[in-house]
Amino acid sequence: MSRPSTAQGTPARRPAWLIVTIREIVVKVTDRAFIIGTLTTLGLIVAGFAIGFLVSGRAQTTDVVVTTPDAAALARSVEAVAKQSDPRSSVHVSEASSDEAARAQVAAGDADVYLYHGDTGWSTTWESESDDGFITSLTDVLSVQTINDLAAQAGVSPEQISQQMAVNVELLNAGGTAGPIAFIATVVFGVLFMMSAMTYGMQIATSVIEEKQSRIVEILVAVIPIRELLAGKVIANTLIAAAQVMLLLGAGLIGLTFTPLSDLLPQFAGAAGWFLVFFLAGFLALACIWAAAGALGTRSEDLNQTSTPLMWVIMATYVAAFVATGTTRDILSFVPIVSAVLMPARLIDGTAAWWEPLAALASNLVFAALMVLLGERIYRRALLRTSGRLNWRQGLQLSE
Repeated sequence: MSRPSTAQGTPARRPAWLIVTIREIVVKVTDRAFIIGTLTTLGLIVAGFAIGFLVSGRAQTTDVVVTTPDAAALARSVEAVAKQSDPRSSVHVSEASSDEAARAQVAAGDADVYLYHGDTGWSTTWESESDDGFITSLTDVLSVQTINDLAAQAGVSPEQISQQMAVNVELLNAGGTAGPIAFIATVVFGVLFMMSAMTYGMQIATSVIEEKQSRIVEILVAVIPIRELLAGKVIANTLIAAAQVMLLLGAGLIGLTFTPLSDLLPQFAGAAGWFLVFFLAGFLALACIWAAAGALGTRSEDLNQTSTPLMWVIMATYVAAFVATGTTRDILSFVPIVSAVLMPARLIDGTAAWWEPLAALASNLVFAALMVLLGERIYRRALLRTSGRLNWRQGLQLSE
């Protein structure tokens, strides 16, 4: 198949920004350190889920020793209740001839717990540490039995007594505090955003300042417009960062299916999708500013000063995602950059209305557009200046 041609019959040339984009992507994905780092991170994720699966997948058997038929029946009722929350749970009941013999079995490790009815009610004896799960199931069984006995004595149904014992919970500020699942999501999204923004942002700035320091940029801008050179770098690194984030999120979601939290997979998947969209908008905004930070310097050492404001913004986003609560958390979920972490977490705990992520995304896109214009202006005006490092105020005041 022949290549597309112009009216004069010569082969059509690719846009300059596309050439830069392809080159940046090829150089990056073939870099040995990048490949090793990505595979190592994936390996850690897989190993973490594998260990969790192996630990949670073990069947938990509680060996109960009893001395009476009533205790044996109660232990079997406990097993039925425990299986409702964890089908892998089981209770093995054995009988001892006396109280001393039962206690001796527990002390020797032949039984986990001795279940008996003492002077003040049902009691358990353990060797050194009790099992909270067994105690909870035992309490549930005894509560049901007590309610049934009281209902029979009062001539009412057990459901009526249960209704009287029920406590209704009303939250005046449902979005005040993130639940444990939303907190986990906040940690994951916060770490992913911070690491990706810092890693790829610094690579953009380093690439710019190295080309400037070696004077290669003077050759590049002779054949490639400065705007297209910037566009190629930003687009390439944004695509690579998004692809890596997508890969890590995908690995995490697949691993989630093998955990007790698999029922929450639809919520996590939806929030992860929103996070990826927010990440693209946020990283695009920061990428142009990172390029401007590189253009402000003339040596690699200058990045320590020119990149400091960006480091503070990224760290502030990371910290705010963890410490914000109540109304502050809700407000920050609409603030550009910070919303990339908080809004997906709010979607998981169900405290965000359908329109809120759309509004937050709109604010991110507006912010990204402004940052692209600002970053492009500084980059274009500072790129070819080699007289010394410029600060951000000087960069904004530069003329064409």
